[in-house]
Amino acid sequence: MDKKEFLEKLALALAGQVPRQVIEENIQYYDDYITGELKKGKSLSQILEELGDPRLIAKSIIDANGGGDEMSGVYEDSDGAGSGYGPSPGEEEFGRGRMKSYHFNGFWLLLLFLVVGCGLLTVVSTIIGGIFMLLRPVLVPLLIVFLIYSVWKGPGR
Repeated sequence: MDKKEFLEKLALALAGQVPRQVIEENIQYYDDYITGELKKGKSLSQILEELGDPRLIAKSIIDANGGGDEMSGVYEDSDGAGSGYGPSPGEEEFGRGRMKSYHFNGFWLLLLFLVVGCGLLTVVSTIIGGIFMLLRPVLVPLLIVFLIYSVWKGPGR
């Protein structure tokens, strides 16, 4: 891997997860860092080995910035089976297999929370309604007795 490829992988891993300005600042930082280390006499392979996987660096940056507006799930095909025509849009090469990212923007996340919230509200109201249905044979006669007593006693007595 060369410097350009490292920076491209880092930018791709950050895309859609953090603001554009954060991506640009980090790409500039790592570009300057690599250039500075090269001037100190280190080899490019040694520098990139010390830095590690750009996806792990991106994960640290995303975590430090509170994530993005999207969630991503990752699916990894470990047996390397694929179409043979290179990665399709949304896929990257990942070792022998491929990595596929699924992104959910704020709207779908909000919709998911609304559906789950309505489901929970339905379950809670059903439980409370069931409790009242079980207590109805006791509560209704008690309510009638209380009303009769209130009418018989009267307002001033």
